[in-house]
Amino acid sequence: MSLFAAIALLAAAPTADDPDAIVVTGSREAEREERRRAADFVRRAGVARLEPVARWIVPVCPRTIGVEADVAAIVDTRIREVAAAAGAPVAKAGCSANIAVVFTADGAGLARAMLAKAPDLLAELPRPERERVLDGDGPIRWWYNVRIETRDGMPANQGIVKHYNSSVVGTQVVRALRTALVIVDVEKADGTPLDAVASYAAMVALAEIRDSPPPPRDSIMELFAAETGRRDLSDRDSALLRGVYSVPPDREAFQHRRQLVGAVRQDRN
Repeated sequence: MSLFAAIALLAAAPTADDPDAIVVTGSREAEREERRRAADFVRRAGVARLEPVARWIVPVCPRTIGVEADVAAIVDTRIREVAAAAGAPVAKAGCSANIAVVFTADGAGLARAMLAKAPDLLAELPRPERERVLDGDGPIRWWYNVRIETRDGMPANQGIVKHYNSSVVGTQVVRALRTALVIVDVEKADGTPLDAVASYAAMVALAEIRDSPPPPRDSIMELFAAETGRRDLSDRDSALLRGVYSVPPDREAFQHRRQLVGAVRQDRN
């Protein structure tokens, strides 16, 4: 700015004695509150809580079973739409499914039956989440298979350890989602719009959401938590998913959390 421009601005500025002067001030308290809300949203979603973000590296391919073909198509299409909007890779038609959405009359019973056939199915889940999957009464339950990979997408040997560069706290490995299973208990979800269930399924299938009640406020995760729960992804939900697919994958959990909080703040409602 030139000296004359600066003088002109000073000359045009209102004086303290001007009764019509409009003074605009920022509120640090408001900024701190917004950051606190964004951090609470990320914390309740359970993303990057103890481990770095896990996301889809291979293209997602949803497949819905247990319902008529036209109903399944609605769910699959919604997951693909949310994935594309988030920046996740999406497979073409005719792909081999890696996201399964199963509609059943007994969600807990199906989960226990699957575990009986494959005892290691829930081995990666912490005990509280494992108990919610097997014995919880929620209308929707889910879990993932996560693989530790090199930054080039190759399976990481058990002997590879995390390494920290001098300039950036990075790792030599990333956490990649390989499969996701979402079980919808139709008896418990009775009366819930299909579009809302599809959006909920998309949210939990595309990011490693840790089910830890209560769910984030102003989120599709509140679908079954209140009488007036959301029926679609909120701006914060969408921002969180975009953040998951935009953060550098080879970082530590605390870095991912900080970056996700920033992403949610940018799209605050």
